[in-house]
Amino acid sequence: MNYNVAGYIIYLVITIYITFYVGKQCHSNGKVFIHGIFNDIQIGDAVNNILLVAYYLVNIGYAILMVSIWPTITSTSHLLNELSQNIGQIVLLLALLHYLNIVALTAGQHYINKKQIKN
Repeated sequence: MNYNVAGYIIYLVITIYITFYVGKQCHSNGKVFIHGIFNDIQIGDAVNNILLVAYYLVNIGYAILMVSIWPTITSTSHLLNELSQNIGQIVLLLALLHYLNIVALTAGQHYINKKQIKN
């Protein structure tokens, strides 16, 4: 087994684990936030579940795509360097998506509140 195959396996296992762990935490802890936005609990749960599935698809798809652009790895130090860079990119992407979701949902909440006040 060469360094690239070992790197792909290590990278995908770590990134998929991180993605599922963070997704589970955001899904369970964000439920209260989502229910605060939507007055209907069923709609809030549905939106929360849709966000979770979209989150998984985007992040796992991005992780798999990143594997395709790795250079040929020739040493253990090069492998560790590639792993740290690519895992770091995934973690930053997860954080960015999390905060973008919060901004979008907060903006949606303000829109819903303004609409309810007018009615």
